[in-house]
Amino acid sequence: MGNEEQTILLVSDDADLCAAACRQLKARLGRRRVTVVSNIDAARRILLNSAPAVILLEQSSVEPEAEGPRERMPRLDAVVSSLAIHAPVVVIGPPERKGEMTALVAAGAADYVTRNASCLEAAVGLVEKRLRQARLVSRSGARFAQSKREDSNSSGSGDFGEVLRHELNNPLTGILGNAELLLAEVRRKSDGLMPRGGQQRLETIAALAVRLRETVRRLSKQWEAQRDPVQRS
Repeated sequence: MGNEEQTILLVSDDADLCAAACRQLKARLGRRRVTVVSNIDAARRILLNSAPAVILLEQSSVEPEAEGPRERMPRLDAVVSSLAIHAPVVVIGPPERKGEMTALVAAGAADYVTRNASCLEAAVGLVEKRLRQARLVSRSGARFAQSKREDSNSSGSGDFGEVLRHELNNPLTGILGNAELLLAEVRRKSDGLMPRGGQQRLETIAALAVRLRETVRRLSKQWEAQRDPVQRS
């Protein structure tokens, strides 16, 4: 994946933060295309037709309008789960909402940066890390395909195997962890009712399962793209 293809979707309704984030992204990451939207609905419309490498989300863009009822505020992890299907999400938010993100962070689907004076620098650093991981997957896939074409046991296949394990193990760990916690709570209550937080655990499991499927599909497409030219020749 070339640098020009690694796009970043920035979701924030804070104009000052957006401007500062774009400056830092340009300074640290060079030629990357940054798409800026102010709310989740706009982000989802973008994701219908494009696939960014990373999503940088500022938590206040998830909240309803000031005049709306606070009880309708969506859970942060529910929103991030729906975005993480498409790309890893780096979230900037207050410390009191960090706990909502525990399962997704543990599963490798997201990162959480507590809002403070240096949070933007930390968030951009995590975006940079996610971009490096995406390049590693692409390059390792290319090396693996090359090693297979040459019928050798080069280090490329080992690299690809390591990347494959990392890409698949993270969502699998999240799926199994959430399923085990939910099952343990159901058995403890033993009343036939959904335990508190159970619906969100199911939503997280579903989102991570979709992420796992998309990861397999993406790696398969990369492998096929590297293999087909040689087959045709």
